[in-house]
Amino acid sequence: MAFVSFTRPDDSPVSINTAEVLSFAPVPTDGPLRGPLEAGTRIAFRNGKHQDVKEPVEAVERRLNGVG
Repeated sequence: MAFVSFTRPDDSPVSINTAEVLSFAPVPTDGPLRGPLEAGTRIAFRNGKHQDVKEPVEAVERRLNGVG
């Protein structure tokens, strides 16, 4: 089980279990699913929950794949 660290919208760190990640995409910037960030990534988990992080999608993808 691998964990990767990211930055929450409030600048606190959060560790993500890579085995639980279902998908990730840019944080929605409008509509009912709008997140607290203007830019960043929403990581969705197998349990139906999600976590918004400040890192851009490209950086999240690299870290989740063990490249960055």
